[in-house]
Amino acid sequence: MNILIALFLILFEASAEGLSLAGHKGIAGGIEFIFLAVITFVMFSYTTGVYRIFTRKHPVLSLQPRIFTVIGGYVLLRFALFDVIHNLCAGIPVFFIGTTKWYDLFWQWFFTWSNIPAGHFFFMLKLIALLIGVTWLMGWQHGIIKDR
Repeated sequence: MNILIALFLILFEASAEGLSLAGHKGIAGGIEFIFLAVITFVMFSYTTGVYRIFTRKHPVLSLQPRIFTVIGGYVLLRFALFDVIHNLCAGIPVFFIGTTKWYDLFWQWFFTWSNIPAGHFFFMLKLIALLIGVTWLMGWQHGIIKDR
């Protein structure tokens, strides 16, 4: 099993970097997304105990809502923080919209079509995603104070 894990890590990272260097950034981005999604799922599966679904002691249905809540919280938190941190470190505007990726093209179309200021929209959208993501990751989706 360890050899399969090592080969997975090496293959996906090396192929994504090589394709990116060769100019195939779209395919490289897709491979990198799969790589990061699997790594994220495995890490959260371990911390939430979902990896135990293959044993007879723990039923699958009792563990499913927990892993989906954790992964959903991670996705929302990543959406809220990643671009802000990346853009600050790169020295570009915090809510910068690029011109190369499909979601950048979508946002450009959306803001041209709707005439909504991009900065205000992204600030509120990312703030809401941050609050919901933190809430789900902390296990507060049913309230902070739990009944005993």
